Amino acid sequence: MKDLKIQLEAYTSNIIVWAILICTMVLMIANIVTIYNIYQIIDSMWVEIEHIKETNIGLFQFIEAHKDDFN
Repeated sequence: MKDLKIQLEAYTSNIIVWAILICTMVLMIANIVTIYNIYQIIDSMWVEIEHIKETNIGLFQFIEAHKDDFN
C-alpha cells in the first residue's frame, strides 16, 4: 500500500509539472504572437505618420508660397 502511495504521488507530481510546463509554453507562444501583432500595428502606424508628416509639410509649403493669395 505504501508503494502505491509513493507511485501515486510521483505520478501526480509529474502531471502537475507537465501541466505547468504546457501552460507556460502556451502563454509564451500567445505572448510572442501578441508582440508580433503589436509590432505590425506599430509599423503600419509609423507608415501612416510618415505619410501625414509629408502631407503636412506639403500643405505648409503651399500655404507659405500662397499666403498672399488668401488675404
